[in-house]
Amino acid sequence: MSYPRMSRKFNHLNRLSTSPDKILPFSPDKRYVIFSDQHKGDGSRADDFKKNAELYFSALSYYEQEGYELLVLGDSEELWENDILSIFNNYSDIIRQEIQLAPSTADGRKIRIWGNHDKEVSLKGFSQRLKDLKINLFDDVEFREAVSLGRNIFLVHGHQGRFFEDKAWRISRWAVHFIWKSIQKILNIGIDGPAENPYLRNQLEEDYYRWAKQNKRILICGHTHRAMFASLSHYHYLLRQQSLLLDKSQQDKSFSSPFNKEKLAYLEKEIHRVLQKSQGLRPPSFESIPLPCYFNSGCCGYTNGITALEMQSEAIRLIKWEKDKQRRILQEGNLQEFIYKIKTTRD
Repeated sequence: MSYPRMSRKFNHLNRLSTSPDKILPFSPDKRYVIFSDQHKGDGSRADDFKKNAELYFSALSYYEQEGYELLVLGDSEELWENDILSIFNNYSDIIRQEIQLAPSTADGRKIRIWGNHDKEVSLKGFSQRLKDLKINLFDDVEFREAVSLGRNIFLVHGHQGRFFEDKAWRISRWAVHFIWKSIQKILNIGIDGPAENPYLRNQLEEDYYRWAKQNKRILICGHTHRAMFASLSHYHYLLRQQSLLLDKSQQDKSFSSPFNKEKLAYLEKEIHRVLQKSQGLRPPSFESIPLPCYFNSGCCGYTNGITALEMQSEAIRLIKWEKDKQRRILQEGNLQEFIYKIKTTRD
């Protein structure tokens, strides 16, 4: 089992990120938006980001106008499949905007979190590689493995503790670069891993929830490509909405209107679609009433848009940016109420 390794790594990173010189402030005047798993590529058919690049750039422009700071939560660049130069040639404008919106350290460096697919940025040789290529875009960037907003919110990509994604990542990178990318170009399919393997994704989400609950933290991850809000997947959120609507329809006949019948039909169809996508395997149900301690920003590679998490004052929101560049709030809650519930609930 990978949970003990993941837990040890998370504990270590949590201690580092909450040290006085590393912790990031989360005050009422701060606004943060969190995106992850862009997987920017080389512009070929194997580039999972290409279809949403324009939409993502538009979303970043919105957040710049609204005064948000951007936390990129890992796998921003697809460095298992591509060289940094090919990514830079395709997406330098987007990377520049990301860095401009990133929060700053005390000495003015911009913070950027890495994941397993862009772990290369954390290696000593990466900065020399950039110099050789005359790429100076990352000169003022501080790459980190994790970040804490105050002492209650911990952000990390989420691959930590898994052997082939953390320790033996070079083997995985080799396989993806020399074998999988060719298959992608031929079949036009995405990267394997938790994003494509519902069993692995469920296991990871159970581990994330367990760690967050045990450590009484709000944990925000990427990696799985499945957006989560307050420990609820989209599937469980739909089930709750369906149950509430059915209960109201039984209690009050006025709820049995054509509009509500249409809404129930939509929910049924959407629940079926989500199950089909996960090969019939339901997302994990952590508890009957789970603690609102685990969140996931989703990814920027969906066929119908991209997802993000917004934090502003006491509010936290799960956002879907649609293909028509419309921002839609999927779920919303009170961050301080979530933190209070996590801190005061006994095991």
